[in-house]
Amino acid sequence: MATAPTANYTAIAGSWTVPTATGVTGKTSADAAWIGIGGVSTGDLIQVGTDDTVSASGQETSSAFYELLPQAATNIATLAVTPGDSMTASITELTAGQWRVMITDTTTGGSYTTTLSYISSNSSAEWIEEDPSTTFDRLVPLDGFASVAFTGGTTTNNGASVTIANADAQPITLVSSTTHEPIATPSALGGAGQDFTVTQDATP
Repeated sequence: MATAPTANYTAIAGSWTVPTATGVTGKTSADAAWIGIGGVSTGDLIQVGTDDTVSASGQETSSAFYELLPQAATNIATLAVTPGDSMTASITELTAGQWRVMITDTTTGGSYTTTLSYISSNSSAEWIEEDPSTTFDRLVPLDGFASVAFTGGTTTNNGASVTIANADAQPITLVSSTTHEPIATPSALGGAGQDFTVTQDATP
């Protein structure tokens, strides 16, 4: 996540591959990969990404979504996504409060673009692999995603387009709320400061 002291993030971009996930016996589990602006220290967040759900019987379903907090996520039904697909996405503030959200499945050639009205603090930029929550703010059991590699990560702050490294972004480790042990850990930056991999420390 990038949180510059004088932040005004107006665009973000990144790519990743939808993981092939394994489930948790007897439970529905999930993971999500996304990019977003806002939300680190504020209640606003505009994001776009993919999520994976593994049913209790072990069937994986993947989909694309966007979300504007505090509203629930919107499923992008017109963009079919399957495990192993390569995705690229971007969020751009065209004018104050007007955002273009784009996500493309470069494996299939399918894409989705929309323009949305949203008031953002423009306070942070994030490239995230997470344990998603339900509409009741309860975490879904995390599936076994193994690893997700983000590439081509850039953001625009105060009019200047910079890489993740040049944005002075800091890594976030997902830890257990009970044991505080690492669950998923990001690597050091590579690819000229634009790439990193989130690796699961223990598969459920």
